[in-house]
Amino acid sequence: MRVQIAGVSTLEEALAIERAGADALGFTVRLPHGLHDDLTEDRARAIIAALPPFISSVAITYIDNAREAVELCRYLGVSTLQLHGEFPTQEIPLLRAGLPHLRIIRGVNVVGPESIELAREVERRVDAIILDTFDPETGRHGATGKTHDWSISRTIVEKARVPVVLAGGLTPDNVGKAIEAVGPWGVDVHTGVENGAGLRDMELVAEFVRNAKAASFAQSEPAEAPRRRGPKNWGAKRR
Repeated sequence: MRVQIAGVSTLEEALAIERAGADALGFTVRLPHGLHDDLTEDRARAIIAALPPFISSVAITYIDNAREAVELCRYLGVSTLQLHGEFPTQEIPLLRAGLPHLRIIRGVNVVGPESIELAREVERRVDAIILDTFDPETGRHGATGKTHDWSISRTIVEKARVPVVLAGGLTPDNVGKAIEAVGPWGVDVHTGVENGAGLRDMELVAEFVRNAKAASFAQSEPAEAPRRRGPKNWGAKRR
């Protein structure tokens, strides 16, 4: 079970999350509502450059064109790009041309059965998909603190030909149940490991990682059963 902690904003926070056992750090940049926790692109670049090896850096963004996305990823030095919002699927080949080694994760909001077909369409162009929650009250695509219908997410996982990451309202308390219900390749958390003041709580981070890994171990297949091949790093290379 791969675990991403999203919304990283300082080097101290990043290193503490890495020590807690997370596999990927998500940096939220160029959001429609402005900066997240005052994380500028200059600061994100400096943090990413200082990270230890064997942990993935992910740019989480709502950019809506390939040229801007390529420029951002080159500047930040990230290994993975996580796209939310209205990024045109037809521009993904331009991303591939500009950054052939970049891993691309596409966000899919689980709003109903129609999300199953959307996920099938999107997966043809990307390395992984992330299932998140859309909040109609705020218009936010992710970081809502709300769960969605996990039965739909389970169907997407069963049909998908690429790794599926589950997000949306996950916490240390429910991540085990979510993994059991959905069977994702990875999980992502943002607001679910913050305290009442909206600050990152490292005890919650450690508990989330621990519970996610434990749930994955409990759900692992028997030794004699064939194992599904999966990527060794955060985000799989498209075949």
